[in-house]
Amino acid sequence: MTQPAKNNPVTLGAVFVLVVAFVLGIGQLSRPRLVTGHALASSRPAPAASTEPSTPIRPRAVYRLEDHPVLLTPASLTQVTCALPQFGVSDQQLAAYYAAGVTCLDTAWGPLLTEANLPFDKPVLDASAELKDGPCGAAPESDHAVAYYCGRNRTIYMPTSRLRDNGGGDAPATHLATLAHEYGHHVQALTGLLRAADLKITEAGEKTTAGLEMSRRIELQANCFAGMFLSSVAGRGSVTQNLARQAQEDFQYAVEEEPESNAHGSAKNQAQWATTGFKTNTTTACNTFAAPAEQVA
Repeated sequence: MTQPAKNNPVTLGAVFVLVVAFVLGIGQLSRPRLVTGHALASSRPAPAASTEPSTPIRPRAVYRLEDHPVLLTPASLTQVTCALPQFGVSDQQLAAYYAAGVTCLDTAWGPLLTEANLPFDKPVLDASAELKDGPCGAAPESDHAVAYYCGRNRTIYMPTSRLRDNGGGDAPATHLATLAHEYGHHVQALTGLLRAADLKITEAGEKTTAGLEMSRRIELQANCFAGMFLSSVAGRGSVTQNLARQAQEDFQYAVEEEPESNAHGSAKNQAQWATTGFKTNTTTACNTFAAPAEQVA
């Protein structure tokens, strides 16, 4: 029988490899497992970095007034081309004019609110011949309002018969100004401004001095937002420079209210805020909530 060779180099080499592998194996078993994304000594380890795409933060309304982000960071409406039908005063013609106007307003305001990470939804338009009651209560009398906006159902009410007989008549600029103003309230509802102001009015009392002043701040800002829109569409498509200017100037003809029921502001201030929006086309210029009392009287 052949005796195994002592100190065979091949055998010694194999044994050495086994020994080294065993030692390294022990080392791997005893070494703490590394977790990607944080140090081992961390007492509150952060979660591992995800390779999944991040989900954008869902836009939410901000319930503030003078310090609202859209009123602190300047933003302007881009130029928009409106495609309005030929103006006419029949119920059908007015309804079509308003519908096309809302579409243009959507096109103007949507990108601004989206860029500001604020929610945007198109309003509902009710262009019935007669003004109907809604979620916001009984329809206002004709001597109080020719059109209005209800934040509860996000609806702009533009009653064609009332706007024709008691409102703009056969002047397209007046109809366009009214629609742009009511849409300004929709912008306030989307951003959270309208709710924040309504809470202040409820707290103070609708007919109190403080409550009426807050109402005027809401209404005058809607004028300013209307001016911004008219500036962005002036001289483009169906809205000529002359039509936009006439609509902007239409606010000076507002009916003056008695001091004890002044919820909209003087004709002078109504015109001034519409002009401010038209000339600046900047949200920060429409901060009626930070304006001195005399500018919202």
